Amino acid sequence: MSQVKPSLLKIYWILMKPRVVFLLQVTALCGIFTYDFREGYNSGRTYIDSIITSFVVLIGGTMASGGSMAVNMWYERDIDPLMERTENRPIQSGLISPNHALIFGISISTGGILLVTTMTNFTAGILTALSALFYTIIYTMILKRRTSQNIVIGGLAGSTPPAIGWAAASNEIDEILPWLMVMTIFLWTPAHFWALTLSKRRDYGVAGVPMLPVIKGEEVTRKYILGYCISLVINCIIIILYGNTGLLFLTTGLGLSIYFTYLSYNLIKTKSENDAWKLFKFSNIYLFGLFIFLVIDNV
Repeated sequence: MSQVKPSLLKIYWILMKPRVVFLLQVTALCGIFTYDFREGYNSGRTYIDSIITSFVVLIGGTMASGGSMAVNMWYERDIDPLMERTENRPIQSGLISPNHALIFGISISTGGILLVTTMTNFTAGILTALSALFYTIIYTMILKRRTSQNIVIGGLAGSTPPAIGWAAASNEIDEILPWLMVMTIFLWTPAHFWALTLSKRRDYGVAGVPMLPVIKGEEVTRKYILGYCISLVINCIIIILYGNTGLLFLTTGLGLSIYFTYLSYNLIKTKSENDAWKLFKFSNIYLFGLFIFLVIDNV
């Protein structure tokens, strides 16, 4: 019996990699509310303003990021069938043509950028556009197949949502805290993604993608992960010192960062794919928890 083909809307949704996009857009909302609780409500913004800004950034950011993800799938349609994790994506499954996916990706991303620009401000719109273009061109088309440091440099694209949210609420981006939030995601991304590639190393090797575990080996990758987790602890301390956070973030932020580092150290000892997968899953909890506690700390 042949399988029922999903609807076009469902196919579009899959192209946009919603789980990845959602996690990043949550950090954009944290940028909005961190600003508003610290400064915005003292300078005329209201809870209604926060809700409206959040809605616009969530929808526009999801469109812009999701569109760039769709272009990524279009560009990587030659290697996706070689990897178990990506072999059933819509293009190679015949659910949508490559050109259709490309047009959708460009259109939805452009629409998201315009939405953020017109409904918030030009600063937030420019940051949204730069993020989408950086992911699509710099990471996907230039770096990913050329260097084992692809995810480090390319990760900058996924690091910008807190700054976008802050800019959408304030129309300013000259304070240190939003950029420390950006730095958090920038340092988190390699540890998060390399933990995944350790458990999926064979896929990337077959596809010829020069991820760090494929080029430098698993032992080096585990040490790199530990190094980035230690950097996250240091970054957390800087946020505490320069972000004027309270006791809540002091305890939860440091606690989460130290536990993340412990898991990465344990991975060096066990050399287990299961522990790499455990680290990958906790990395999502870490990022979500850290930013949520940062917002609550400012209430």
